[in-house]
Amino acid sequence: MAKKLGLALMMWCLILSSGQLALGQEGGWIELFDGKTLNGWKVSEENKDTFSVRDGMIVVDGPRAHLFYDGSVNNANFKNFELKVEVMTKPRANSGIYFHTAYQETGWPAKGYEVQVNNSHSDWRKSGSLWDIMDVREGPKDNEWFTEHIIVRGKHIVIKVNGKTTVDWTEPEDWTPPSGNPGRKISRGTFALQGHDPKSVIFYRSVKVKPLPDEAEEDGWIELFDGTLNNWKASENKGTFSVRDGMIVVDGPRSHLFYDGPVNNANFKNFELKVEVMTKPGANSGIYFHTEYEEKGWPPKGFEVQVNNTHSDWRKSGSLWDIKDVREGPKDNEWFTEHIIVRGKHVVIKVNGKTTVDWTEPEDWTPPSGNPGRKISSGTFALQGHDPKSVIYYKNIMVKPLPEKIKVVVLTGGHDFEREQFFKLFEGYDDIEYTEFQLKDHSEIFEDVSDWDYDVIILYNMTQEISTKRRRNFARLLRRQGVGLVALHHMLGAYQEWPQYHKITGAKYFLKETDGNRASTYKHDIDMNVHIEDASHPIMRGMSDFQIHDEGYKYCGFEDDNHVLFTTNHQDSDQTIGWVRNVGKARVCGIMLGHDHYAYENPNFRKLVARAIRWTASRLD
Repeated sequence: MAKKLGLALMMWCLILSSGQLALGQEGGWIELFDGKTLNGWKVSEENKDTFSVRDGMIVVDGPRAHLFYDGSVNNANFKNFELKVEVMTKPRANSGIYFHTAYQETGWPAKGYEVQVNNSHSDWRKSGSLWDIMDVREGPKDNEWFTEHIIVRGKHIVIKVNGKTTVDWTEPEDWTPPSGNPGRKISRGTFALQGHDPKSVIFYRSVKVKPLPDEAEEDGWIELFDGTLNNWKASENKGTFSVRDGMIVVDGPRSHLFYDGPVNNANFKNFELKVEVMTKPGANSGIYFHTEYEEKGWPPKGFEVQVNNTHSDWRKSGSLWDIKDVREGPKDNEWFTEHIIVRGKHVVIKVNGKTTVDWTEPEDWTPPSGNPGRKISSGTFALQGHDPKSVIYYKNIMVKPLPEKIKVVVLTGGHDFEREQFFKLFEGYDDIEYTEFQLKDHSEIFEDVSDWDYDVIILYNMTQEISTKRRRNFARLLRRQGVGLVALHHMLGAYQEWPQYHKITGAKYFLKETDGNRASTYKHDIDMNVHIEDASHPIMRGMSDFQIHDEGYKYCGFEDDNHVLFTTNHQDSDQTIGWVRNVGKARVCGIMLGHDHYAYENPNFRKLVARAIRWTASRLD
């Protein structure tokens, strides 16, 4: 079974172009400086010799100049990000790190914010300052390496020096930049390193970035149109397409504009696409999907979603052209949204939120005569220029790639539970499908795993018997194949005579006293305060402490190398109640909670289980 890429990991990889996908990307970090050259960087016109490379460092030594990142990562255009820069200053040196800036030939950068680099210069604003916005008076030492860590999400800016927060500031809605610096405001742009003056000598040895999704991308949406036709490729009559005022303007003879950028390698199978469109009277156009570049003519591959409100063609906006057509569209000269959803062979089209097409391609599908390529496959998107009289405007072209569903097998048996309420935990998700397997004959699911086709195993069983062969197969699925594992509640009491099982899951409920361990205890119907221990972990990100009515376990055994995610202080429970660990290639998440419907119906528990599934399936990072 091929492991599926995590959606979140995919989001980072796909946003970036392939030019610098090499070292320094663990956890989404990408090194912008290759340690050998200034490739990917552009020096301002004044005093180019201020910047050089020596011994794996960018050396800043000379009159005023600025070094702008101009490489392929994110097309050198960052909005939300984390940036980590390793710096060393010589005595009395002054420099700065700019973000949301833009290349300029001379002078101090007019656009963006500056993060100060200065430990002993006469300027009292020291390293870690957001210059002239929120300043600090003390910096680290000269002649020692230190790290500036800049985090920008929306209008929220955090700056850390050697891990200590120096700035935590949010740009107000009614923000007025400082006098003389009108460009000091949140926008988007590139980074720059500053050469301040001939007496300022500074060394930079690592400049790493982690792009963070724009607000619309928090739910998986990615903008395909960045205000230019970069990443798009026009066919015949290329002049039909142009950009004006943040819009793609279609005005000219027949032509097609194909998406040819890095997102999903311009190859989409399951997806949602939202496009804002405005037509002039009598205009005709279309949005193709599952298509491919064609030098001239109408694209023979893929489906066309009609864009036409008053053209003589009776098929109007929202039609799946020549398959499922509608006769009425919205108005010309007004913006409207076409929303296309494709999952498997199921196609849904909405115009301004109203469904116009809900169609599933039949198994014995025969495409319309003259259009043999009208069938579900995979491919890119294209916008159509239909004829010289058709003038159309497109903006906000957003895609959400939809992954194949995570296949989950839920193991039950050996312990009663409230079945109907429990299985609702796994329902209502577009990306999760589950199968229950009731263990009856000594863990028979692991007898033959040669054709295993599940991404995640959920243990909710308390069975005891498992043969040597089945133990070996179970361990092989995790260690070698990387199948994810979520261990819930009473699974801690399963397989008491298999010591390796508890090293895999990370915990054990002792059904009876053993050498060195007293018997574990349980207590029904307690109200537990749950405290988040690692709010940065993907499973816990954005969650706050909460309360749950559940059953507590006490005096269990835990592996020393568990990474604890959340705890409780209840006297009838062990402190650790949630943890993660790695077993070979597998991710494992243990959650002690989950006894009955009181827990199942708790929205925080439901969120934990869904996120644990995604994380163990490598879909959440």
